[in-house]
Amino acid sequence: MKMNIWILLFIAGVYLILHFGILKKIKSNPELAEISFSLKGPRVKYKIQRNYENLEIAHRIYTELITRKAANPIDYEHDVIKEIYDSWYQLFKVTREELKQLSGKSLQDRRNSDQLIQMSTDILNMGLRPHLTKYQATFRKWYEEELETEGMKGQSPQMIQKNFPEYTELIESMREVNQLLIDYSEQLHTFIIGECGTLKK
Repeated sequence: MKMNIWILLFIAGVYLILHFGILKKIKSNPELAEISFSLKGPRVKYKIQRNYENLEIAHRIYTELITRKAANPIDYEHDVIKEIYDSWYQLFKVTREELKQLSGKSLQDRRNSDQLIQMSTDILNMGLRPHLTKYQATFRKWYEEELETEGMKGQSPQMIQKNFPEYTELIESMREVNQLLIDYSEQLHTFIIGECGTLKK
């Protein structure tokens, strides 16, 4: 019995030494990782430090992306556009909240998080916002009115939404945004697990 306790204590001690040694190394010398996206033009590159705060924020945004109708391929025959817009709005909201919560220390030393902030805001403002500005309000208003028309009663949301006057253009634009968000989630995942390219400082 005593031998088992000593073995467990030894294993715990080795774990703590290795664990905190690795954490100390990451904290004192975080890697600089490169992430790139195509935002309707040449690929834009971001060089982001893999420090604790950036990794935590990236993980929370990544989780939001893959658990919503954002970074999952849209099924244009069965998904409901209104629900996709609800999901994108929540993603917008959560991302802004995450960036607001950056610590004063990170904001003071802008090298730590300025590229993460820039990347996240570019995805929202250059990738997601243009589509929402052009289509969301118009579609929502049309959809609510269409639901009340006599001929649409009893029809499925998927059938109703196909009557939107700019449906083809909306879907094509939505497809581009969806692919960008999928790319975004994949890039965040490689950043989190440390498989993206690292650079010298």
